[in-house]
Amino acid sequence: MTDIPLWRRPTPSGWRLEADEARTRVDVFDPTGRGRASVATKPVQHFTGRFAERQNAVTSRAFETSGPSLPGREPTPVTLNPHDEQAFVSDGRGRGHRRREKTGHALVDGRRYEFLHTGGRRADAMRDGTRIASFVRRGSRNVSRDDHCVLDETDELVLTIFEKLLKPGRPGAISDFFTALTG
Repeated sequence: MTDIPLWRRPTPSGWRLEADEARTRVDVFDPTGRGRASVATKPVQHFTGRFAERQNAVTSRAFETSGPSLPGREPTPVTLNPHDEQAFVSDGRGRGHRRREKTGHALVDGRRYEFLHTGGRRADAMRDGTRIASFVRRGSRNVSRDDHCVLDETDELVLTIFEKLLKPGRPGAISDFFTALTG
């Protein structure tokens, strides 16, 4: 299972994403396989700073595709099933360049959610001001989640979007700088 990119793996509760071939849209599926939401995305390459050896020569492999990501700084509509015209998710890039200033936001079924980066590899998910889950990224292929209350399907939907698209421990200012240079 370690060969499967993190964004393609189901969450421990069984929720998963499927992207179209161009990675311009992801669909969110519940554990029964029922499509619950769609979100517009774009494929993103992030600066990793890693180097790889190829054919006896060291070549830079400083950028790698990390899967789909939200398309911009503005709120992205979330198409829910059943429909909710006000539902959106935002990656929170408007407040600054440091990771901790990138608070993600979502509004789903009248609930306000926040995704707060609390460290280089940690984040908390909040629902209406109350912490409902904590995420820890362990390496590039594993994220663990601790739930702090009983979660319902709406919470699971939003937490799946947060974990897979906003990514705890996501790139900070240095990566954004180099990504912006290439974009």
